[in-house]
Amino acid sequence: MAISQITLLIARAVGIGGAAWLSGNIAALSLISVPALNASHAQDSVSLSTITHAWKHSYEKGKSQNPPVAAVVASSFAYLAWASHRLRAGRSMQLYSVAALLTVGIVPYTLLTMSSTNNKLLAKSKKASSDAEITAAFSPAEDKEASDLLKRWTFLNGIRSTLPMLGAVAAALAGLA
Repeated sequence: MAISQITLLIARAVGIGGAAWLSGNIAALSLISVPALNASHAQDSVSLSTITHAWKHSYEKGKSQNPPVAAVVASSFAYLAWASHRLRAGRSMQLYSVAALLTVGIVPYTLLTMSSTNNKLLAKSKKASSDAEITAAFSPAEDKEASDLLKRWTFLNGIRSTLPMLGAVAAALAGLA
């Protein structure tokens, strides 16, 4: 089977562009969304029970959207690794393989490092939505815990956002090799 140059270019564009987009999409939650929610609490006195409920909606959007995008991007990189192997471009094959693993790495990273924090925040959100009013406040101890969990989640998610960006960098280097 002949490997078309146009197919390689499309795979590179989908892979590198998709990985960079995915990284930005994930990072936006840590750099914009959650800080905006925290500002609503600090500046506008929005309860942390409401904040955790709003966080849940962002979390669910990301959970449904980002893994399929990561799979498409990683598939593009895997194809490029295979094509590099067929074309005997060994270093490119290794870099594209690393790019694929880094990009799809958001899934195990989330499961291994973020599940506990996610589950605790989801439980807080569930408690908030089961209250008579969504705006019912947590106790001071629950407020502190929710605030700490949001800070931890923001940090962990920020780290997670670097995985697809590093994948994009590895793929870009492979394209230059």
